[in-house]
Amino acid sequence: MKRIFGGIVILILVVFFVSLFPEDASAIPAFSRKYNTTCMTCHTLFPKLSALGEAFRLNGYKIPDGDELYVKDQPVSMGVEPYKKVFPQSIWPSDIPGMPPFSLRASGGVNVATGGPKSNHTDFNFPGEMDLLAAGAFGKDFSFFTHLGFDTEEGNTTTSVQAWLMWQDLFTGILGKNHLNIKAGNLGRHTIALPNSRNENNYTIEGYLYQDELKLATQPGFQVNGFGSRWRYYAGIVQTNSDSSAKDYFGALAFKIGGMGFDGSGAKSEEGGLTTSPSGYWRDDSILFGLFGYRAFTGANADKADRFGGDLRVNFKDLSLGGGYIREKADVTDTTKNIWFVEGNYFVFPWLIPYTRYEVLTVDNTGDQDKSRVLLGTSFVLRANIKLNVEYRYYTNNKPREAAGGGTHDDDRLAFLLDFTF
Repeated sequence: MKRIFGGIVILILVVFFVSLFPEDASAIPAFSRKYNTTCMTCHTLFPKLSALGEAFRLNGYKIPDGDELYVKDQPVSMGVEPYKKVFPQSIWPSDIPGMPPFSLRASGGVNVATGGPKSNHTDFNFPGEMDLLAAGAFGKDFSFFTHLGFDTEEGNTTTSVQAWLMWQDLFTGILGKNHLNIKAGNLGRHTIALPNSRNENNYTIEGYLYQDELKLATQPGFQVNGFGSRWRYYAGIVQTNSDSSAKDYFGALAFKIGGMGFDGSGAKSEEGGLTTSPSGYWRDDSILFGLFGYRAFTGANADKADRFGGDLRVNFKDLSLGGGYIREKADVTDTTKNIWFVEGNYFVFPWLIPYTRYEVLTVDNTGDQDKSRVLLGTSFVLRANIKLNVEYRYYTNNKPREAAGGGTHDDDRLAFLLDFTF
C-alpha cells in the first residue's frame, strides 16, 4: 500500500514539472508590467479572458475610457501634439511602449494513451511549445500583435509567425466610437471561429472539434470590425488554400445581454475593474450569442465549401454553460458535416476550475466519418501566471479510427499540461 501511495505521489510530482500540449498563446504578462496589476485583471484563467479582458482586447489593448489613468509605464513620444495642427506638413504624432512589450510563454507535459494498441504508451514533452509575444498600442488609434512560436514534438521543432496591425476608430464623427476598425496581417486568432467559443479563449487542453475538423485557422488577409456596448461584428477576406486566385471570406455577429458591455460599460469595480476584489473577478452574469459564416475555396477549380453556425453562452455567478453548432457543405466531396457541442465549467475556488465538454460530428453521404467524444478536466491555478491542467479525452464514437483498422477508443488519452508565462 505504501508503494502504491508513493507511486501516486511521484506521479503527481512528475506532472507538476512536465506536461504536454502546444496551443496558441493569449496571455501577455507585459500588460501586468505596464499597468502594475495582476494577470487576473483581464483573465479568469489564462488564456481565457474575463469580461474586462475582452473589452481590453477589442479596444486595441487599452483600458476602455481612461487608459492613461492606469498606465504605470509611460510610453515614448514619437512627435508632439502640435504636429497635428500643421498636418499634412508634418507626420502625425504617436508613441511606442516605454518598456519593450515582450512576454514569454512555455507549455509542455505528459500524454498517456489509455486505449487501443498504445495502452501503455506515455509521452513526455517539455517544453512542447515556446512563444515570444508582443502586443500593445501605438498612440490612440493603432494597435499591434506579434507572435513567434516554437513547437517541439518527437524531437522535431517547427516555427510559426503571426502579426497584425489595426487602425482603430475610423470616421468616428460619422459612424461613432469603436464602430469601424481595419486590421491587416495574419488573421484568425479570436475571429475565424464561433464568436463565443474559440480555441484561444477556453480552459481545455483539447481544442474545439469543429475548428480541427473544418481547419479554421489563421490566414493572411484583411478584416474590418467594430463593437458597441451590446454588439460586435467582424468580417474579413483571407488567403485561400486553393491553387486558384480565389480568396476565402468570413464574418460574424455577436450580442450580449447583461454583464459588462463589449466596450467596458457597466463595469463594477468589485467584479472587473483594476481594483478587483480577491474573489468574483471571473463573474459576469450575462447571456452571449453569436453567428458565424465562412466561405472557403479548395483545389485548382476553387471548389466551394460553405460553413455557418452559431453559439450561445450563459454565465451566472460561478457557473458558465455554453454550446454551439456549425455546418459545412463541401462541393468537392459532396458531403455535409454537422458539428455541435455543449460544455460547462465551475469556479469551486479561484484556483480550482473543473470543466467538461461533449462534442459530436456527423457526416452525410458517408458511413465512416462520424465521431463523438467527452472531455473531463480540471484547471489548477498554482500562481496567477502558472497553470496545471489534468484532462481526460474519451471517444464514445470514432468511425474514422475504426475504418483505418483501429478501435473506437484508440485515441483516448489522459493529458497533463503545465503552462507558465512571464
